[in-house]
Amino acid sequence: MKKRVGCICLVAVLTLFGGCATTTHLNEEAREKSSKQVEGQENTTTVMSGHYQTLAQSLDAYLKERAFNGVALVASEGEMVLLQPYGMANVKNQEAMSVDHQFHIASVSKSFVAVSILQLVEEGKLSLDQTIESYFPDMPHADQITIHQLLTHTSGLYSGDDLTDYSREVSVMDVIAPAFKASNLYYEEPGTQSIYSNLGYDVLGAIVEQVSGQTYSDYLEEHIFQPAGMTDSGLNVSGEKIEHLATAYNGNIANGDEAKVLHPSFGYSSGGLHSTAMDLYKYDRALRENTLISGESYRLMTQAYSTIGTSAYGYGWFVNAGVENTVSHTGNLIGWHSMFLRHQEDKVTVILLTNHDESDMYMAYNFARLVLAEKETS
Repeated sequence: MKKRVGCICLVAVLTLFGGCATTTHLNEEAREKSSKQVEGQENTTTVMSGHYQTLAQSLDAYLKERAFNGVALVASEGEMVLLQPYGMANVKNQEAMSVDHQFHIASVSKSFVAVSILQLVEEGKLSLDQTIESYFPDMPHADQITIHQLLTHTSGLYSGDDLTDYSREVSVMDVIAPAFKASNLYYEEPGTQSIYSNLGYDVLGAIVEQVSGQTYSDYLEEHIFQPAGMTDSGLNVSGEKIEHLATAYNGNIANGDEAKVLHPSFGYSSGGLHSTAMDLYKYDRALRENTLISGESYRLMTQAYSTIGTSAYGYGWFVNAGVENTVSHTGNLIGWHSMFLRHQEDKVTVILLTNHDESDMYMAYNFARLVLAEKETS
């Protein structure tokens, strides 16, 4: 009975604070243990922790109460607290959601760009303070814009585009064409102010292609997805059918109001990736274990360099937004919302993926606070 009361109380706390969130390295033994934990959970359809049973039940109840449609994953120090699918992957076909369904993750893609750049820095092929005119000699202000500025949204490049048909495949040069306009900056000089720029991250993707000699999609597959064990993620620039992709909805999902289908190529490196909750958790583990980049590179990636709105920003992550000592990023696209939050000491990871764009992703901050509070009292 006490567990049931605790569950109800936690749901009440979540409901009270749900809309109020501010938007503002392992040794070899530990690495092996963590990898085995991920492998053991790979084919699990659902997880509700016995160790955190009351908390897991509360999170599950809250998500059901809010009619969340998607997949939620909450973990702490390599232990899964909750992994659950909710609602429908396809309303017309009455296809229930599963943890194997894939989602477009939009701007959660940005940390993958940052990791790619830092890998090339580690290889001595790039430096963070170099300007980009050697890659784009015809781009206005390229002799002033640095890699660091592109990563921190301080380059001044605006995010507008000239695309009019988002249903067709576009090339990388189509995506980054606005960067070649004479008036390509929001403000007079790069490095003086912050403005969130998808275009800046798309330019970074194009730089990865030039430096590596691979398409960005192939680079991700070889240097991030395979090392991390991510088998259900990709950058689908050709627009091929993705076998387990959920259907996106906006408006009334019960009525099957499908969202407009956008060709994935237009999202490119700034927001074009698709993934699953479990794949993103493998990425989380790979970052924790320094499988992809060194501890020093990870430290560089997660420092606060600039301010976007009211929140600090590093390289591909918001820093301490909503919850202290965390990095996080939301993704927003027509019909798709996502959130990825990770604690710097591995105390909590929250991944929320939805195919209904009216869902509140900032509840992840409250989930994280509850896990942290549970750990303090246990």
